[in-house]
Amino acid sequence: MTFTPVQLHRMSKHSRATWAITCMSLTYATVRYNVFKGVPWSDWPVYVVNKALALASLLLLLTWILRARVGPDESASGLLSHARRLALVHAGLSLAILSPAYFPAFFVDGKLNWPSGVSLLIGVVAASGLYLRSRPSVSWPATVRSLGVVGLITGIHAGLNGYGSWLAPATWPGYMPPITLIAFAVGVAGMAAALRAGAGAASGGERHR
Repeated sequence: MTFTPVQLHRMSKHSRATWAITCMSLTYATVRYNVFKGVPWSDWPVYVVNKALALASLLLLLTWILRARVGPDESASGLLSHARRLALVHAGLSLAILSPAYFPAFFVDGKLNWPSGVSLLIGVVAASGLYLRSRPSVSWPATVRSLGVVGLITGIHAGLNGYGSWLAPATWPGYMPPITLIAFAVGVAGMAAALRAGAGAASGGERHR
């Protein structure tokens, strides 16, 4: 596959966007948890980075959906590729530290409580959907909408275990909104953008035939 100079320029822009989104997510998580909440720095490599990568993955998916409103663009595929990679790392890190020591609110008598169990199930479904629906074996509009659903499910996955603090900004470390709230909002925005992009993606697909 060959790319035009315009597509190569877009790929460069998407690469910069990927790094920017990842760095911003890492900075936000570090300031919120390590600086204001007082999470030990020894937990930064896994606990805090895990939260940041999960948020970055969802933001990259939203960025791709917003870009997809103009139709198919192979140069933007890197956004989805990085979103998938970060989601995979997030899943691995989450399983590595899934214990009452890191997430006491997730457990009752040593077992996952109901919201946490549902959240875990939804997370697996969302991760699977991100991989399966990123391959446009169906029409382009259907792919965009399917990934919008993946974004929404991912937002719900994040929100199930954190919604209790959403309406209590006085309890937010540094008055910084919880990552679960941000992730839920991003997921809703992704679904809304995907629905609005349906007609645009369809017309874009016609132009690219």
